[in-house]
Amino acid sequence: MSLKKRDMGVYKQTLLQMKRDLLKGVITNETNGKEGEMEEVRDLADQASDSYDRELAFGLSEAERTRLTEVEKALTRIDKGDYGICEACEKPINPNRLKALPFAMLCVECKAKEERQQA
Repeated sequence: MSLKKRDMGVYKQTLLQMKRDLLKGVITNETNGKEGEMEEVRDLADQASDSYDRELAFGLSEAERTRLTEVEKALTRIDKGDYGICEACEKPINPNRLKALPFAMLCVECKAKEERQQA
């Protein structure tokens, strides 16, 4: 059930596109978060609203940064030749899981086990 070279190329292109999209999102969110800092605020309600919007933009940016790290790790695994192998049990990750989450590092069983342990 190992991945074929052809499939690896498809996953790599998908991950590279995800990386480009995430980088655009991070830059956009950081820009949106900084815009409010430069504008003159008229009253306390506007100031609170602008502050909330900036925090939201930076929070989204942090989530995107986390996803970007996961994507970059997946690209590294492709280059090293161990993409599609579960990092916990070292068994192949189901291709359907990789299609849904191309940056997945764990198979479904190991991911479920990890989530149960964290709960």
